[in-house]
Amino acid sequence: MKRIRIFAVRNFIEIMRDPVVYIFCIGFPVVMLGLFYLINRFTGGATPVFEPKSLVPGVMTFSFTFVMLLEVLQVTKDRSSAFLIRLFASPMRASEFILGYAIPCAVVGILQEIVCAAFGWLFALASGAEYFSFVSCALLLPAMLPTLALCIFWGIFLGTALGEKAAPGICSVIISAAGILGGAWMPLDAMGGLETACRFLPFYPAVYLGRVITGAIHSVPDSAGNAVVYQFDRVAALGLIPVFLYLAAGLIFAILLFRKKRRIG
Repeated sequence: MKRIRIFAVRNFIEIMRDPVVYIFCIGFPVVMLGLFYLINRFTGGATPVFEPKSLVPGVMTFSFTFVMLLEVLQVTKDRSSAFLIRLFASPMRASEFILGYAIPCAVVGILQEIVCAAFGWLFALASGAEYFSFVSCALLLPAMLPTLALCIFWGIFLGTALGEKAAPGICSVIISAAGILGGAWMPLDAMGGLETACRFLPFYPAVYLGRVITGAIHSVPDSAGNAVVYQFDRVAALGLIPVFLYLAAGLIFAILLFRKKRRIG
């Protein structure tokens, strides 16, 4: 436990020196919330996916991919400086390496959640839009944690598996895919087959579950033209499966690769 704490503190200090934390992990989600708030305001609130109840879970999920990028940059930097090679000579186990890298980024991700919820409330207050309750917020934050953990473990894996130039590029592709296929600001529920395909990826199910908690409204009304509120239906229940499968895969791949690298080192 002491080794994990020392390593995690060192990584946290290194992370806080990186401008990626402040520009992308904290600042960019706020910019996205503000941008879509303005779009929704000037279109007369005609886009349900841009309403705070729907937008906040989407931006939360999307922002976690920048934590993945942060993790990738941290691990690849340590590899390029031979810091990890020196650590492999220590008695630290693979699980301790993983936790030492994961804990600081988990702190950043939780801060992202709080920032998104707080600024979502401020934008809703400014526009007079309906916002979700404190109880819903208290449920939303822990409900998003599996997706945060998924991004952290995959960031560690990509940073360990790929080089300093390739890893950030692959991570950027994942960030773009999460924004488009996660439904953060696209009405996937109106896109038929595309929505069905996105259910097998981890980001759309996470956004869907978040919108169930906040009581968001679907982009597509029912046959009578009435608004349909997100419910914990079959889509939400089955959506938990890919989230936890990708989470488990990322953790297992990261641990196995760390063990392999340590033996080689």
